[in-house]
Amino acid sequence: MTKEELSKWFWNKFNSCYPVKHEDYPDNIFMIYDEQFLRQRKLARVLDENIVYPSEIKGICLFCQDYKNGWFDCRYDEIWSFLERNYSSNYYDIQTLIKNLLVEHDKLQVLTPIWHFESMLG
Repeated sequence: MTKEELSKWFWNKFNSCYPVKHEDYPDNIFMIYDEQFLRQRKLARVLDENIVYPSEIKGICLFCQDYKNGWFDCRYDEIWSFLERNYSSNYYDIQTLIKNLLVEHDKLQVLTPIWHFESMLG
């Protein structure tokens, strides 16, 4: 895959998630992927309605933004391994790719990607 295709894939995954805060991790934002929420969001867009966020957390956590420590965690089995198969098996190549993607979006530029993410939410 080209870097442009990887960028599109990455941001599609990221933008398909909804953000969640957890009281035990106040400096983190967890990005949760849930197909039911994604379908509801697409329908709301078509019907020109407001998006209603889930009242309880469902789905899987694909990303975690840890602003206190400056880390951006990616779920290995869903994100990092895809990049290993389609870009490079070298850790630093993938880390650099993700960091460059984040720098393109100013709000995430201070974060450093790591892959050993285990969801703290279950």
